[in-house]
Amino acid sequence: MKRRLIPILLQESLLSMPTKQLLGRLHSLQLCEETAVFSDRTHEEIAASKGILFKDNAEWQRAYTELKAVLATREHCPSAAERAKTRLERAKRKSNKKGM
Repeated sequence: MKRRLIPILLQESLLSMPTKQLLGRLHSLQLCEETAVFSDRTHEEIAASKGILFKDNAEWQRAYTELKAVLATREHCPSAAERAKTRLERAKRKSNKKGM
């Protein structure tokens, strides 16, 4: 499966992005292939690309480090499991109040 290129962004543009969009970018970076050796892309496709494809290059390292730094300053976005746990706890407290 061929993945889309991840555009190379300046850190200033990361600062203006919403947290959910940053988390999506983080997920995309994590899904990058490790190296061109294991890729199903041709050398021509790799040479013609203008974005981040592989984890073994400096662009990926810089993008990942900058993204993590920006995310460290943002609020926590609960995962689906965390939201479900909160809902269950809230429902349990509500049902305990009715029983009194």
